[in-house]
Amino acid sequence: VLKLDPSSVRKISCNRGLDLEMLIKNKLQSEDIDLTEEPYSDKHGRCGIPEPLVQRYAEDLDQPEKDVATNLDQVRVKQLRKQHRMAIPSGGLTEICRKPISPGNISSITDWLVSVGLPMYSVSLRAAGINDLSKVPSLSQTSLHEAGITEERHISKLLAAARLLNPETI
Repeated sequence: VLKLDPSSVRKISCNRGLDLEMLIKNKLQSEDIDLTEEPYSDKHGRCGIPEPLVQRYAEDLDQPEKDVATNLDQVRVKQLRKQHRMAIPSGGLTEICRKPISPGNISSITDWLVSVGLPMYSVSLRAAGINDLSKVPSLSQTSLHEAGITEERHISKLLAAARLLNPETI
């Protein structure tokens, strides 16, 4: 049995926090998500990270939502400050994503993907000819596979969100 003294435990949890921030930074970069841009930050530096993105990162990284929310916001604030822009920290999960994206604010494939927390598929869907919101309700598992989307959890989320997109509001 390995016993750690309390100072070692503190170091490990501190390192895990840094590791989570690094994992999140790498994931954002691999998905080409820029937290300094709308909708993730407004021009005043306020947080607008959509809750579905926080939820997906928590699932993908197998971490608690509140830790992911805190780290996403820390990354966002650091990136804004690096650009010498105003940055208002969100105050964690309680403040993050208070304003869900209303259907009226969804006017493009990219907006829709951001609203469901999967913005990295914008280019793939457009390249597959799904470049208009009117095509979203008819998405299928096959069409998503043809667009190069292979992650089953993401496919399920996209299909569920596609069914909720009301054709009259498009």
